[in-house]
Amino acid sequence: MKQASVIPPSVNTSRRKWLKTLGLGAGAVALSACVDSSVKEFSAAGMKTEHFPSATPNVNDGLVRLSSNENAFGPSKEAVKAMQGELFNLARYADATVDVLVKKIAAQEGVSEDQIVVTNGSSPILFGYADWITKNGNKLVTSMATYEGIPRGAEFMGADVTYVPLAADMTFDLDAIEAAVTEDTTAVYVCNPNNPTGSMVDAAKLTAFAKRVSKKAQVFIDEAYIEMSDAYPANVQSKLVAEGHNVVICRTFSKIHAMAGQRLGYAIMPAEQAKPMGRMLRMGGVNYLALVAGIASMDDHANLNTMRARIKAEREKLTNAAETLGREYAKNPQGNFIYMDTGMPHDEFAAKMKAQGIKVVGRTWPGYDTWSRISVGTPKETDACVSALKAVLA
Repeated sequence: MKQASVIPPSVNTSRRKWLKTLGLGAGAVALSACVDSSVKEFSAAGMKTEHFPSATPNVNDGLVRLSSNENAFGPSKEAVKAMQGELFNLARYADATVDVLVKKIAAQEGVSEDQIVVTNGSSPILFGYADWITKNGNKLVTSMATYEGIPRGAEFMGADVTYVPLAADMTFDLDAIEAAVTEDTTAVYVCNPNNPTGSMVDAAKLTAFAKRVSKKAQVFIDEAYIEMSDAYPANVQSKLVAEGHNVVICRTFSKIHAMAGQRLGYAIMPAEQAKPMGRMLRMGGVNYLALVAGIASMDDHANLNTMRARIKAEREKLTNAAETLGREYAKNPQGNFIYMDTGMPHDEFAAKMKAQGIKVVGRTWPGYDTWSRISVGTPKETDACVSALKAVLA
């Protein structure tokens, strides 16, 4: 496979191992207590609940699960109620409900409805876009140490991917990325906030970058964690699509909406691209309960504001721990995780944390062998993680 990487990634050519490494399905969300209480309510109403076993004990085998950037606080109570109310209405396809969600997204983002593609999670969008790259020039430019969905997918399908090193402060080096773009480049991928570093690109700088670069190649901005950022909604870039620039925006309900197990995501892109992409990616339809939950969660603004504050509080516990332990980390993280230099091989660190009852990512990104991403949890979970970090790293 031809490579044009500045820092060659470790590419696994085994389909099975690659899919496992990629982790596009981020795992089931840690279900909150409201799920168990819902089962009790169904039972009290005379509904058989044998087929609704509690998922809580089986999610992480007794470990505090801080490895998948799940939102441990759980979904909006309004979203749970919405799903409860629709459990007996699953016999029909969900096309009409997709239209309801599309209208809501269009109104919120200031784009037209024909620019929106809704899918079962954002993973189909990332895979589908990787395939689109291979059919439209076959060349991608992105940053090292970023989310693998599109870059690894494109490589797996035979595309040339150029990886540009991060800047010294572990943010995207937009100037270097722009310099790597040529007339032959198909697309540029920017994850903002970035996974795994959590770093944000300055909104004005990203807007100007996207306007310039999109004249040569399409710019794909992955905003999976954007709602968690301190300056949300000022950081969002959907206006670029509304203004007619050659840009794609991707979002998910897996993160701040805490719906990782329900699978719901969407992309905003030029209408002429959205139509065929939508036909390809929606296939048999979209998860109906995810749709009704997503609509309800979008309307629950108080919950989203509270969630943002709670995630920030737990994130600061982790950055404070890194400071106390004298460990380097990517500054000013804006997702629900931090990226820290543990001073030991990542797999060794993961094993030691596991021995302390904490599950963290057991792999890393090329060039960052001693760095590890750690997700935030509930206050109790984050406190347990901080204790484990002190035991392992002190």
